[in-house]
Amino acid sequence: MEEFDEILLRVIDKTIHYVFGERNSSIIYNYLEKSGCPMQEIPTKPNEFSMELRKILGSGRGQLLGAAPILEETILEALYAELKIKIDVQSATCFADCIKKLRQVYEENGGSRHQARLKGCTT
Repeated sequence: MEEFDEILLRVIDKTIHYVFGERNSSIIYNYLEKSGCPMQEIPTKPNEFSMELRKILGSGRGQLLGAAPILEETILEALYAELKIKIDVQSATCFADCIKKLRQVYEENGGSRHQARLKGCTT
């Protein structure tokens, strides 16, 4: 597994456990597994991960707030901090696109975590 993938999975796991606790995290991971998006495949299936989160947690449509977009934004902020990447927000972008951009920036910098800039990446 690539270093970026390991970092991404660690950040996702840490964030989900922090937000939902051990028991609810297990429920979410079991749901993702049964839905064809097991934890180890999230780096290659960020769009599927996002869609499944929205199915189980809600996306805000017909609700005051959706938990999935908030969780995705929290995951991205933790990932930005872990990778030491600053963002310049220009327009809304989906979670999967942000992950792809982060991977690209990370790889362009030779896997080093230093002050890089990423434009237009929010959920």
